[in-house]
Amino acid sequence: MRRAPGESVRDDAVPGEEKGPKMMSNRRGPSGVTGDVTALTAHRRPARARTSDPVEETVHAVYQAHFGALAGWAAHLVGDVDLGHDMATDAFVRLLGHWEKVDQPRPWLYTTVANLVKDHWRKRGRERAAYDREFGGTDPETAVHRPDDWALRVSVRDAVESLPERLRSAVLLHYFGDLTVAEVARSLGKAEGTIKSDLYEARARLARTLESVR
Repeated sequence: MRRAPGESVRDDAVPGEEKGPKMMSNRRGPSGVTGDVTALTAHRRPARARTSDPVEETVHAVYQAHFGALAGWAAHLVGDVDLGHDMATDAFVRLLGHWEKVDQPRPWLYTTVANLVKDHWRKRGRERAAYDREFGGTDPETAVHRPDDWALRVSVRDAVESLPERLRSAVLLHYFGDLTVAEVARSLGKAEGTIKSDLYEARARLARTLESVR
């Protein structure tokens, strides 16, 4: 068909739909979920299907809002951009598998990545340095003294592991992740005052637990 001069050339693309082959993945994440994880692995939101699934649309919106910051935060903690990206991806794959049970996706994602980071530190031997750095002072405010041997370091790790989840997450994000109280509060969906109280309670519990091994 001939077109008038200046007339724009249209194509058959659906508005909002991206061109090119759709990337598919058979990767099985820690949650056992497989399928289309285009948005999680390509740093972009996948094309919206003509018949959209409400859950997928909601997850995509959460991804669009939080994936970049989550991956950057994880990369900062582990010192590896690719690994940080993988951890954030794994967190979203797990979110897909637990979607019906998750009320607040953002805190859930950050807590999941925090646990992945902690596992990484433990496996790579970085946990020792992290605990030394964060709990190594003699300031009563930290309520923990510098360990002089590995047995005590393990005791510190076990003490943190024994904390209730609400306290352990705050400790991990604040002391290990170097997040401010305000950032921890936003990540966990709590008030700053609550986080301060949680950290105070956590330090007190750690001090009591470690007193017996000094």
